[in-house]
Amino acid sequence: MVSYAHNVCPKGYYIAIVSTIAETSANHHLELAPGFERLGRIEEKFMGPPIPMYEPLESGINDSIFISRSYDATSHFETTTGKLGSLLEEGSITKCSTDDIKNIYLRAEGQELVVEGLREGVQMAEQ
Repeated sequence: MVSYAHNVCPKGYYIAIVSTIAETSANHHLELAPGFERLGRIEEKFMGPPIPMYEPLESGINDSIFISRSYDATSHFETTTGKLGSLLEEGSITKCSTDDIKNIYLRAEGQELVVEGLREGVQMAEQ
């Protein structure tokens, strides 16, 4: 959610994103209903068609074109960067959804990605 403090809307208003990975192809908008209910009164709502999830057809090793899978419904790529350890522990995401960047690096470089000083579950900065 963002607000006037982020210079994106008038004072007293908020912009919220409600998203999910649809589990059904019919009436997918109903799966967003619990999120909308939590927001309370909504001034205006914009809802587009569902966006399909894609996976690359080739590994990229032969042509050096390395393509990621589609990213999920998180608005800040939490499952791709940042809070991976805590989200995994909570059960909010699955291990396979966190491995895309590591997988692309492995395919492109031929070795695993190692980030010195970064450990899952260790907070590097104050909240």
